[in-house]
Amino acid sequence: MSTTLKPRAPAALLTAASHLEFRATSRDRSGSALGVLVDASGARQHLTIAAGEADGTWTLSSDLPIGLTSVLLYESAANVLRGGSPEDGGSVQFHGASYDIESSFDGNAWTAKVGGSR
Repeated sequence: MSTTLKPRAPAALLTAASHLEFRATSRDRSGSALGVLVDASGARQHLTIAAGEADGTWTLSSDLPIGLTSVLLYESAANVLRGGSPEDGGSVQFHGASYDIESSFDGNAWTAKVGGSR
């Protein structure tokens, strides 16, 4: 069974993500790359979902906050976070389209992927 959330992507998150790089760390069942965001020194920046609003808010942290789970990103989601601008409601404007960054749990891990707009 899959659980899907659509956390908000605040402006501060997009600003922080714009300075990070995507690093592939694994693959999903179909072979698509999953990974993490890292800073210039190569240190991992944990993408998590903090409480708040209906589905929460995306956050980035160099240390994994107690009680939160780090989320792996599809490369397309990393690109939207790193190159997008904030919209009202927590969506992200990227190359002329509006996107949500959705998180799903497949029974093993949480992942973040690009979803349709709100």
